[in-house]
Amino acid sequence: MAESSKPLVLFCSTPIYGHLMPMRALAKGLIAKGYEVTFVSASKYQKIVEEVGCDYVALEGYPDFTEADLATGWPERYNYPPGPLQLAFDVEHIFVRVIPGQYETAQKAFKMLSDKYPGRAVVLVIEGLFQGALPIIKGGPGIKPAGALGIGVMPMCLSSIDCAAYGPGLPPDSSPEGQARNKAMSDHIQNEFFGKPQKVWEEIFKSLGAETGGARLLDAPYLFSDRFLQMCIPSAEYPRSDAPSSIIFGGGLPKGSRDASTEIPSWWNEVVENKEKKDIVFVCQGTVALNYQDLTIPTLEALEDRKNTLVVVALGKKGAVLPEDTHIPDNARVADFIPYDEVLPHSAVFVTNGGYGAFQHGISNGTPIIAAAAGEDKPEVAMRAEWSGIGINLRTGYPTTEAIRTAVDEIISNPKYKIRAKEMEAEMAEFDPVSIVAQNIEDLAAGRHLN
Repeated sequence: MAESSKPLVLFCSTPIYGHLMPMRALAKGLIAKGYEVTFVSASKYQKIVEEVGCDYVALEGYPDFTEADLATGWPERYNYPPGPLQLAFDVEHIFVRVIPGQYETAQKAFKMLSDKYPGRAVVLVIEGLFQGALPIIKGGPGIKPAGALGIGVMPMCLSSIDCAAYGPGLPPDSSPEGQARNKAMSDHIQNEFFGKPQKVWEEIFKSLGAETGGARLLDAPYLFSDRFLQMCIPSAEYPRSDAPSSIIFGGGLPKGSRDASTEIPSWWNEVVENKEKKDIVFVCQGTVALNYQDLTIPTLEALEDRKNTLVVVALGKKGAVLPEDTHIPDNARVADFIPYDEVLPHSAVFVTNGGYGAFQHGISNGTPIIAAAAGEDKPEVAMRAEWSGIGINLRTGYPTTEAIRTAVDEIISNPKYKIRAKEMEAEMAEFDPVSIVAQNIEDLAAGRHLN
């Protein structure tokens, strides 16, 4: 039973699976600690969030979408190649123009809580891309929270003199020359690609009676919240000498934050027991990028002749299948969906398209990574895998079989990747992310702000 002395918690999450599921895991952990959590996101996700004990207020109209709706909701998105142009389109249409509807739903949730629990403090917990909650804390009308806690479930895109502009996936450089490069590049990309989204963002804030204070829209989630928890370990994110003290590391999600499998593949003992001590290579393209010709099939082809290698494929979505004409080698095993935490402890290598959740699961299981990334934030994730030392960045989302084979050989033969993976796993184990979130909620409810 939730304790009435605790503050109420209102979660707001972008309705993209890879963003929502980490928030769901945190909500589940908070509920286990006695908190009452209300959740705002897409109507299609209501059931799986209510299953962990949350109350739910569904988005309506334009903001009510999931990743499955991208092609039908914004078909023109695919007129732009993966990269800055497509990212700018996404920012404007998927994350900025949704703000009024998201704002309205968040206020609806606030009113529901205010009516049901008059006088109880409510802390707003904002997933980093849910821009519709920000006007609430920047002067917009309506009910206000006791405090606002941002949650980062993607690579940090906060501008910094020490980091290149977000998007292309370039490493940080804090040298004088690097800082000059970073500033020039950041200004260029902001003006060239994000000028229109920025203007639309500012106009929407003004229409809602909120102030932007001259901030860049991608920086706003980090700067506007009272505190911002980046859910990773320090070793997995670029250092920023100019970041505000209100940004804190939360350590990433614990193992087992995803629900366990209910259907076990018939061949699963080959993975768990691995009596022949084969090198298990796990490959998954995530839940959105499901053109298996990009990475999954090339990985099968790259490793098909290796008797001491077992390739385990997860197709990323329940019910998914490979194209009918796909050749599945004798050393491959394919399933529609396997939770990462069940297969990665047995894997020598994790081949991924660079999703941030996949990166975090690789760290939490001490599994070296090969990242083949294109589009969205994936090049940024891939570079963090390279920069941190846990893996290899193929620097393309469409690698050749030779590139995959070479990368697998390098990771299996060179112990430095496994050593670094285990170091990062140990670092992550030092954090208790749910307790960190809970402590920050308590601090904000008590008026202890860092901004």
